[in-house]
Amino acid sequence: MERIQKVVPYFRHAKSNDCFDGFRESVRRAAVALIAQHKQLMLPALIETVRVPTQDGRLLEEKVELQPVVITADNVERFVDLGSLRGHAVLHQSTRQLIVWIKLSTRMEHERYRQLEALEQSSMEIDLHHLALEQINDPVKFEHAVLHDSTNRLWIRSIRAERLAANTLQKLQSVADEINAQWQLERAAREAAEQARQIELAKEKAELQHALEAHRTKQLQMAAKQSATTLDNTVQGRAELIAGTMLKALQAWRGKAVECTACYLLSPPDSSFCLYCDATTSKVTPVQLAPDIASTLKQRMHCSAKPSMSAKAVPQLIVNPDGELFAANEALINSASQNQATNDETTQHLRRP
Repeated sequence: MERIQKVVPYFRHAKSNDCFDGFRESVRRAAVALIAQHKQLMLPALIETVRVPTQDGRLLEEKVELQPVVITADNVERFVDLGSLRGHAVLHQSTRQLIVWIKLSTRMEHERYRQLEALEQSSMEIDLHHLALEQINDPVKFEHAVLHDSTNRLWIRSIRAERLAANTLQKLQSVADEINAQWQLERAAREAAEQARQIELAKEKAELQHALEAHRTKQLQMAAKQSATTLDNTVQGRAELIAGTMLKALQAWRGKAVECTACYLLSPPDSSFCLYCDATTSKVTPVQLAPDIASTLKQRMHCSAKPSMSAKAVPQLIVNPDGELFAANEALINSASQNQATNDETTQHLRRP
């Protein structure tokens, strides 16, 4: 019986990606060979922004920039053991070293970058994974991609850039310290001014409260001296009181007075409080009465809403205005009204043909 011999392919033992890995490794070795041969390499560009905040809310900024530049190395080491990883090329220039990593895959190699960043040497990446086979096989294009193309490389760590950034940070921090010191002085001045203002306000408030208490005592003393006659607190009665204080202002204070925002009675012009009521809403505002207001006072009170608002806001006055003065004021109002009527009749008589 003839024996059947099974033929096993020579590469059956090989993994499916061994050929691709071998291709990438050959491209990487060719790139490293070029770097070692020419001892020249275009360094990547770098732009970073250093920022320092200030206490007044500003943000100081300055850019740190490295231009792409060609360097020449004293010598180049190939595939150097760096402990936990292997540097594809290490360029030596005087006392400085530059680790070069050749990237030929699309995946991000964060762990390798972290390990390279932890080293005390500068390191950069040259990304060749995008090269087509035609570019790899063309010596001129491949040499340009490895040695001179500034668009396919980046810094993993740049000691020079870190020093520039540190110097820039120190400079910005010095400026920020000056700004912060000035801001602290200005803030201290503002706080001192505000504290002085609050002290002054508290002092004014205490003085006002003391003056109000003295005023209330004076009101009660004045009320105790007045007769027990019940005051007319109707709207009409309040209108007469308001009119009376207006006439008193004309006679005694040359038309100047302060008007209560609650009861609308007029007090002497130097008064800080209403002389007649103790309403919590009471404030006084300066007024200047026209000299001829007496002639139209009755009509004004008839049309004004102040009497009704006064009676509603202050149903009961503490101090009653002087009754005798109001009797005289009534005569003054009537006299002014009669004079106004006489003047009107005379004007009409003169106008008749």
